[in-house]
Amino acid sequence: MTLNAEPPHSVNCNQIWECLPTTSRFVDQLAFSPDGKIIASYFGESVQFIKLWDVVSGKQLCAINSPTFAFNGEGFYPTFASKGEELYYIFDCKSLFFSSDGKFLTYGGIIYGLALGKVVNVRGITSHLKEYPWQTVAVSPDLQVTYPWQTVAVSPDLQVAVSAHTFTSILKLWETSTGVDRHTFCLNEQVRDIYVNQFSPDGKIFASLIWFAGYDGFDTIGEEKIKLWQVETGKELCSISLPGVINRCTGIFAFSSDSRILASNCGDSLRRVIVLAETATGVELCRFQGFGEKNSGGLDRVTSLAFSPDNQLLAIGDSTGVITLWRLSKGWLRPLKARKIRTLISCESCEPVKTLAFSPDGQTLASGLGDSNSGITLWNVKNGKKHKTLSGHFLEANKVSNSFTDRDQLAVSPDGKVVACIDTAHSMIKLWDAQNAAFLRRLESCYVGKIVFSQNSKFLIGVQNSLVGYVHEDLITSQNIIMWEVATGRKVESIDYLSQGHWGPRTVNQYGDLLAIIDPISLSIKVLEVRNGQTLCTLRGGYQRVLQIIFSPDKRLLATRHSISEFAIWEITTGRLIRTIHTDNIEDNTYLPYIEDDTDLPCPDPVLFSPDGELLAIAATRNITLWQVSSGEKIHTIDRVHQAWGRCMAFSPNGQTLAFTITDEAPLRLWNLETGNETCLIDQSDYTVSSLDFSLNGQVLVSSYSNGTIKVWQQNKVLV
Repeated sequence: MTLNAEPPHSVNCNQIWECLPTTSRFVDQLAFSPDGKIIASYFGESVQFIKLWDVVSGKQLCAINSPTFAFNGEGFYPTFASKGEELYYIFDCKSLFFSSDGKFLTYGGIIYGLALGKVVNVRGITSHLKEYPWQTVAVSPDLQVTYPWQTVAVSPDLQVAVSAHTFTSILKLWETSTGVDRHTFCLNEQVRDIYVNQFSPDGKIFASLIWFAGYDGFDTIGEEKIKLWQVETGKELCSISLPGVINRCTGIFAFSSDSRILASNCGDSLRRVIVLAETATGVELCRFQGFGEKNSGGLDRVTSLAFSPDNQLLAIGDSTGVITLWRLSKGWLRPLKARKIRTLISCESCEPVKTLAFSPDGQTLASGLGDSNSGITLWNVKNGKKHKTLSGHFLEANKVSNSFTDRDQLAVSPDGKVVACIDTAHSMIKLWDAQNAAFLRRLESCYVGKIVFSQNSKFLIGVQNSLVGYVHEDLITSQNIIMWEVATGRKVESIDYLSQGHWGPRTVNQYGDLLAIIDPISLSIKVLEVRNGQTLCTLRGGYQRVLQIIFSPDKRLLATRHSISEFAIWEITTGRLIRTIHTDNIEDNTYLPYIEDDTDLPCPDPVLFSPDGELLAIAATRNITLWQVSSGEKIHTIDRVHQAWGRCMAFSPNGQTLAFTITDEAPLRLWNLETGNETCLIDQSDYTVSSLDFSLNGQVLVSSYSNGTIKVWQQNKVLV
């Protein structure tokens, strides 16, 4: 039977599928009020980007919404733009603090009057920002949004601000009330980024963390430096170099309370060694290794620093969620030495400690995490125990990752309890509880391009991509297999199959226990068991190219794609070719990049087996076709109009339902294969669906989108 009619629109299925959006809690900066009774938290990507909390009760006192800032000076932070309107953006805040009288709060160059409930220095900001060039970004053909590429910080007395303009390599000191310039500093080297500006506590010094490019204008031979200037005279005091690293913009620093010492993670290229230096001269006083005790194989690095008010303690947070307290004292042979006195485990999920702040009396330490079920934690400094947690800033998953570009970057565990996604922007995998949308933990994952859960839901398997070289002018990549324990986040093992021979691209099956590897020279395919590396079969068909490999969920069959229209079906136990399917796909109605194409291109159109291995679903731009594997006959055609890449499909575990998208921004469709009718229409989105996956019990459907949004759909009743 062939169904070529466009499916009729069904009644909205919100009665059947309920969306449970995944969320995380974030904190970028923390600051105590002068009396220690209030703590302010900041997260730049949240609508309520500043919150005030009562320290004693832990209750939220109020939230400050992010304002808009247009050219006419009526606001500050752009969240949208209408046609013909120019909006300006200042990079997120690196310095959050209360004024000495507790009446004002400053963040990112803005001074907010707490009693008035509004920004009080807009005139000075707008008059200053108008003078400098902007970076214009085309959002659509009829809309351009303009951003100033700069960071801004305000002095402790709120009278002076510093702004750093990356594109012009200029730093300016100016008055917050009028915008009048005091000093202008032209950096002689080409600047890639100026990502931290901060004043010393006494307001006499300001420091900038600058990433300088090399002579070719790129970061490959560039360097990072911390530069310190005297506010009164504009004189440069010193420059502290940070050793080069692969990931730039990972440097941090903090002033001591008396402004005499600067602590930074400039001691080594891994950002794990702390250096204490004089602010007036840059002379090094001492250095020590400052990360915590979890040591995650060299991946941990120092991510936050804070001095106690009496300068006797230095708190250090690292990328694995560990905080260490160090006692600073003067020695006989060296002017300063550090001794570790306490370790605090901020979270079991190994989230980075993004910010630290001591209370004015030095008795309480506040920490904020990148993701956590308790975004802010208050610690007793004397005994190292937690005495309060605050929820931080909630954020839906559309801000958790920059984007999803591959449908293999999302997975739901077979038991429907855990959702995993790859955060390509931060080289990590994030796990959520699918039942209550709570963030669970993160997994370090450099260059992982595909993830799947084991059949028992206890392990997550990742395929790690790395460049090997070229064979016959084709780009060949090695894809090692990494396994994590879901309950703990512990890496169980890492299997490198490159050592077994000269093998190229590879694919794991639905549960990560079978691995298919392509030999780029002979174009044969070897199927292995992931756990022990035992070879199950070798497939040899004399084909000129292998473009896709698809396992059947029941592990009986494997399909290989050799052209736009040609598929081969293999029996895994014997390695026997049992069927060849020739479709009617042509070049202009499907997407299929070749191996030598740009690796950033989207993945090929999806091809899926039904759970029982009896059907093969093949997606193209214009339709989805279903083929009977045993006979090689086409039995269904579902027409659709699709104008771009990103189409996705997923079978329900019982094989009766196919979930798919019709156009880039259309709702998800659920199609009953037995009746040939649409059973459900869920979710209208403005973004391309990039991943779909069902849980093993069919009760959970997870979808992700090109803007990074993840949506978890819970089935409330059985589909009919």
